[in-house]
Amino acid sequence: MTATLTTFDEKDSIGDIVAKLKQDGAVIIQRLAPEQLMDDIYTEIEENVAPADFESNTDLWPEGNKTIGALAGASKLFGDRLLSHPKILELADAVLQPIVRMGSGTEGPEEKERQKDFRENTASLVENDGGSSQVIFRPTESANCNYYYVGATLLLEIYGPDGKNQTLHRENANYQPFVEKLLPNMPEIIMTAMWAGTDFTLENGATRLVPGSHKWPEERIAKEKEIARAVMPKGSVVIWLSRSIHGGGASTSSEGRVGYFQSYIVDWLRQEENQYIAVSTDAARELSLPARQLLGYRSSKSLGWVKGRDQEDLLSKGVSGNI
Repeated sequence: MTATLTTFDEKDSIGDIVAKLKQDGAVIIQRLAPEQLMDDIYTEIEENVAPADFESNTDLWPEGNKTIGALAGASKLFGDRLLSHPKILELADAVLQPIVRMGSGTEGPEEKERQKDFRENTASLVENDGGSSQVIFRPTESANCNYYYVGATLLLEIYGPDGKNQTLHRENANYQPFVEKLLPNMPEIIMTAMWAGTDFTLENGATRLVPGSHKWPEERIAKEKEIARAVMPKGSVVIWLSRSIHGGGASTSSEGRVGYFQSYIVDWLRQEENQYIAVSTDAARELSLPARQLLGYRSSKSLGWVKGRDQEDLLSKGVSGNI
């Protein structure tokens, strides 16, 4: 019997989706975005990206496919509507457990008070016998990071009829073998979402995922019967965790399968894609505040400041050029 993925829709609760995501390592949410939006994003990318830049230039993707990164710089619609989608950010809040949450309903005074209480309860100043102050931090299980950022964004367009499966891999591969030292109690460090820019079918290379593999030891190899396919209609999204084994499927169709990939990463790890170089500051200024913050234009306590200033402050004060 072939493995399958659980499918939800927009009306299902965040709690139910998160519970299944943590159990299986991957879930599908059907029709979370309008089909027309998928087309409009593709049109914006085509208008802003040179054709040569669509050529696949990574070992992870076989030749003949199309890949392009820095999507927030190529499509404002992508940055404001997909990257910053409230439902996706609510899931990222629940999975990555930041102090400062980004999902819907997290900007009010109650949220600010919650953040203040958290910081006051996890850090304090203690004086020694000579009156010198020292910062003392207490470990907490209720938060995993201050913020989370975009790890990487990609348009992935694959073609057949002689397509090949992408190599199966985990999203945390860039941080191997270091993160393995944290197992089995490693906190979740990455959450990934892949939007269906077209229908995802068995014929056109729907993403392959291995349910439950986020709990496997590194050396276990997935059997074919353990691999599920993210078959879903246009506008849907498949979401998976950092240790979930996955890969693009082989296309036997001459029509392209378009996917919009976006990952979210805790702020104490380096982003996979360098957003500050890949996306110009002029393009970043045009994005919504949540999208700019996700790119990394905010300081995370003492991490990420430039010349003594918060990175969001650099954008708002009109500093020109790449930082």
